[in-house]
Parts: sequence; structure tokens; C-alpha cells
Amino acid sequence: MTSNDMEKLDAVLSGLATDGGPGVIVSVQRAGVPLVRRGYGLASLDSGLVNTPATKMRIGSTTKHFCCVLALLLRNEGKLSIDEPIARWLPELPASQGARTVRQLMNHTGGMRDYLDLSLLSNGLTIVPEEAAFDYQCRQQEENFSTSEQFMYNNGGYRLLSLVIERVIGKPLAHAMRERLFEPLSMYDTVLWSTDLDPLPGSATTHLVHPDGHFTKSLFPSVILGEGGVASTLDDMQRWLSHLVNPALWPHTLSDELMAPTTLSNGYINPYGFGLIHENWRGMTVLHHAGGVVGGTCQMLAAPEQDIQIIVMSNRSDVTAADIAQKLLTALLEPQLTPEDEPADPQLGASLGGDYYCDQSGRHFAIEAREGKLYLVSFGMPLPLLRDGESGLKVNLLSIIVFGIVAVRDSSGAVTAIHVTEQGKTHRCERVSQPVQSASSVEPFSGNWRSDELGADIVVETGERDVLRIVGLYGRNVFKLQPLRGDVCLLSSLDPHVPLHGTLRLRQGATGGRELMLDTSRTRRLRLQERADHG
Repeated sequence: MTSNDMEKLDAVLSGLATDGGPGVIVSVQRAGVPLVRRGYGLASLDSGLVNTPATKMRIGSTTKHFCCVLALLLRNEGKLSIDEPIARWLPELPASQGARTVRQLMNHTGGMRDYLDLSLLSNGLTIVPEEAAFDYQCRQQEENFSTSEQFMYNNGGYRLLSLVIERVIGKPLAHAMRERLFEPLSMYDTVLWSTDLDPLPGSATTHLVHPDGHFTKSLFPSVILGEGGVASTLDDMQRWLSHLVNPALWPHTLSDELMAPTTLSNGYINPYGFGLIHENWRGMTVLHHAGGVVGGTCQMLAAPEQDIQIIVMSNRSDVTAADIAQKLLTALLEPQLTPEDEPADPQLGASLGGDYYCDQSGRHFAIEAREGKLYLVSFGMPLPLLRDGESGLKVNLLSIIVFGIVAVRDSSGAVTAIHVTEQGKTHRCERVSQPVQSASSVEPFSGNWRSDELGADIVVETGERDVLRIVGLYGRNVFKLQPLRGDVCLLSSLDPHVPLHGTLRLRQGATGGRELMLDTSRTRRLRLQERADHG
């Protein structure tokens, strides 16, 4: 380790948490030697305690592979088959949902809907009871897609996986993780912290940052288990990551299985395995998984061949741990890395900018230039566009969100459509020449609606506000409607801390009446039925 390396690491970290607010904790190791082990900012605005290497923070979805390890250990012991339908252990599920396998839950190819997305849609950030997650999964009769057809990130699948494990072993998941994983590896500061309502000594408070810069404390709105419930420290997570790469509690083949890519039914290979991503990044083999909760993020990142391990956790919503971890790895390996993909030319926004819509799939995309960069917007998320060959464009966000984009031009050279390829499937999205602007353009959607799968009543109000109001089982949410076409509206949550966006399609239902179809990034083709008391 050279002084130049330390200067590069310090340059990445020097600007963190200089505003007197919450912050991050960071650990970087090379060949087992700590290069950085430090806390930044405050663990709590109430107490004024600072973040330290011993501060416990939520790791969010980085939890998922812990749950997968337990499932594979039970499989190796002959107690669980990962290729049997989960209805064997969860008979309460409708037949259409119980047909998924444990394997499909672990690699996000089950195709079922996600309780967390459904709850955020209908309840916002209202805290829901412990049984709500399973209740939402049991309400689902339809699906996002057929099994193994796509990869779609699904916290609900990992809640079901957690319940399967609990029923197989006859113990709460927290006990199984402690007895079988944490204690054998001396991870005494790591727990499955299932709810923010329970105190956890030594833990940081998560915080939301508001547009004016002030902070408020945040709570995760549900009980969380194997989908994202672990809280840990830097040292414990480094110990875990070292063991993951060179295991002693289980055979090396189990770690290899966690990291093996997933092949979809169309042959597309996704680098996501069982709760982990193992891929080639800029010429280097890396292993990683990020996590996020309301008001905090985490990233676990390793470059095993270079013997580098990085853990970053934050307790504020405006700091992204994955970005910091990648910059730290880049600082250490820059001379050995292949060049980064070039950003797309923002001037392409003049010819490509605008809205695009696919009639067949109902997918909407927009291309926008913002602050000198070109983005593809998908379900409200701005994704940086990169060059792909001479004329193509692409998106690659943590290898989970990956798109290829090719413009379709007419004889005059004007762009009339884009082909968007995702997981081996191509959407032809026609350019929307000019979104509908009429004051009455939302009127065809107006009325009272019902979704039994949400357990919610819905009202579309037109006039000055043009909103969709959802009254859910435990709370409510309000979405702004923006007409795109006569039969399609874009929707976005009015709560800035519930970043949900989607589309609302008007169509004819099976009985000849009106029907609305709601899509978000993790919920597809959710039917809203017109209520008989409409009008």
C-alpha cells in the first residue's frame, strides 16, 4: 500500500458528511490489512453520537444471500428441495402462486408480484402489521410474468423464502441466522433486526433528506426478514465477506453456487445468482450486492483476485453506498482497469429526446438530456445512457438494470421509434409525437375502481389536480396523473419519499366494461375493476 493509494482513497472520502448531518461508515481491506476503517457524520441527530466502525447499520437487500446460504445448507442436509413448488411448505398460497420453486425465489425469476411494491402503492409509508406481507402474497391470483421468463427483483419472493426456511427448521429466521451463521463466525454484532420499532443498542438511526436540506428520522414501513432485515458492523461484514470467498462453514461449491449466473428460458444469462452478483467489471472479476432501506444504503463489494474487500453503509437517503464503494475500488485499481464505457453524447437529445411507448407490452420510456448528460427514463428512474458501438446506446446499472437502445429512423432520418432490448427481449416503442395536453384528457379514466389483489379502493379524480387516490388495507397513497395518450397516463407518487412511478392504461375488460391496467417497475398488469357504484 503506497501513500499515493491512501491519497486516492482520502480523495473519495474527504467530502462525506461535512454538513453536520448523518453519514456513512466505510471499511476497505487489501490482503486482510485494513486500509480504511472509519465512520463519518452522525449516527443520530437526537443524541449527537458520531458514526464509528462499531456502529450497527442496516444492510438492506445485502441480507438476501444470507437467506440463500441457509436454504442451500438445508438442501445439503436433505431437509429442503430448492426445485420443489413452495406450496409444499406454504399451502395457504393460491395454486397459481405456490407453483414457484425455492430456486426461482432466490434468483428473482418466479414472476409473482412483490408485497413491498404492492404495499407502497396502496399504503405509502404507513407501517403495516407483521402478517401484511404474507397476506399480500396470498391475495395475488395473477402474475407479472411466467416463471423463468424474466428476472424481476422481488422482495416478496424473499419473504416467502424466509417463511419456507422457518417452517422447515421450526424456528424463527433470526434464531437460525444467529445459531448457524453469525455465532460460528464470531459475528456477535450482527442480528436480523426485523423492525425499526424494536430498539437495537449501538445502531444508527436512518434519515430522510428533504428538498430544503433538513433531515427527518425514517422507519421501514414493515417487518423485514430475509429480504433485507440484517443489521451489522464493518468488522462483522468484512469477516463475512472473507468467509464467503474462502468458506469454512460450508463447502466451496456452495459459495460457487451462490455466485453462479441465472439463465432465463430464452437463453439470456443474467449475472445475478442466489442473492449475489458475480461478474466482470472493467476487466476485473467482482462480487457484490447492494442494499437499501428507507433512509439508508449499503454495498458489499469484493475483487477476489486482487484480494480487495469494501463495505460501505450509510444512514442518510442522499448518499449511495454503491457509488462510494465503486469509486474506492476504482481508486485502488485504476491503472489495471479497462476504460469506462463512454457516456452518450447529450446532443443526441435533440433528435432522440421525448416519450416512447410500446402498445404490445405497455412499456413507456423517455429519453432526456439533464445537466449535460443523456438519460433513459424507465418508470421514473433516470438511467445514464452510454455509447454502445457506432450508433447504439445502452444502460447498465449494477448489472441488474440493463438495456440496449437502437433508434428507428424514417427515410428522412427522423427518429420514429426505438428498439429497447431487455433480457433478450426487444420492445418496439413508437415515438409519442406530442403527449396529450387537453384539460379533459384524464376524463376517460375517471371513476371509482377496485383491486382485490391490492385490497384497495381507487378513485380517479379529474379537474384541477388529475390524481389517482388509493385507499389501501392500512394506509393510502396519491398519484399525479399525466396524460401520455388518450388511453395511457403516467403516474407518480406525490410523496417524494415514495419514489413510485408507473403507467395506467385504459382498456376494455373481459365483460365489455372499462378496465384499468397499472404497471410499475415491480408490478405488471395489475387490473383495476370498475365498481358498480361508479357515477
